[in-house]
This record gives sequence, C-alpha cells and structure tokens, in this order.
Amino acid sequence: MKNRRDTIEQLQADARIYGYCPNSDCGEPFPLRHALLFYADEPLPERAREVLAEWKDELGERKRGLGDARRLARQQSEQRAIDVNLGKILEKIAPVFDGFGYSARDCRALFEPIDYVVFQGLARRRQVEALVFVDIKTGGGGLNRHQRQVRDAVNDGRVQWMTYANRPRS
Repeated sequence: MKNRRDTIEQLQADARIYGYCPNSDCGEPFPLRHALLFYADEPLPERAREVLAEWKDELGERKRGLGDARRLARQQSEQRAIDVNLGKILEKIAPVFDGFGYSARDCRALFEPIDYVVFQGLARRRQVEALVFVDIKTGGGGLNRHQRQVRDAVNDGRVQWMTYANRPRS
C-alpha cells in the first residue's frame, strides 16, 4: 500500500512529468501534479467521488436535455408533415378561393413541377389573353430547384409551341 502511495506522490512531485487530457476537445498536456491520481482497485478518494457524482449529475442533465430535444424534434417533424399535407390539399383547391386572382375555370392542374397553367380569359371571354404558370406555396415555403428552372425558362423567354400529330399510316 505504501509503495503505491509513494509512486503516486513521486509522479505528482516531479514537475517534468506530464499527462494528456483525454477530452477530445482538449488534448492538451498538463502536469500530473494537477491531476487526481489513485489506484482503481482501492476505494476512491473523496475528491474522486465528488467529481464522479458531478459527472453523473451532468450526464443526467444531458440525457434529460436530449430527451427534450428528441421530443421537440418529433413534434416539429409531425407539424411539418401536417403542414405539407395541408399544403398539398390547399394547392388543389386554391383556385376557388377569393383572392386567387384567376378564374378556377381557366386553371389546369399539373401539380408537378408547378401547380397550374392558367389560360387567362378562356372561360369567360373564350379567348386566351395570357398563359400564367402558378405554383401555390403555404407556410413560407420557397420554390424548389425545378420550379425555379421553370420560372427562369418563362422569364428568359425559353418557351416554345409544338403540335404533335400522330397519324395512322396509309
């Protein structure tokens, strides 16, 4: 027993003996005289028991915090799913709402990659005055990559017309 204590005292007495912090964030060397050294097969010194109790308390707090974070993430995920589903429903019925800006009878649904092509004036005046590409957004959502590409193609005038005629051979 005395030999063991002597060994620890010698390690801590020599200022030239260093250890490395096992914490991955730290990894810095430190003099062993600043360390709490003990033999693991002997009863823990009082200070070691105090540090261990602090660590256990901290771990318990972290676990509780993790549980709270998981619960919050699950709630947010559920809310996002509800919002997405509600958005999909609303985008299908948006043309009938006041303030939509176009006659529902002028709208033709695509839903991917954009929601509607509006043939403005077709239903009421039987004349297409303009084509309008419409995408419905709820909850502050933005255009996805393909929707931005459609918007940019329209804005850049990269829109074409084609007639396809599939006629039987004679």
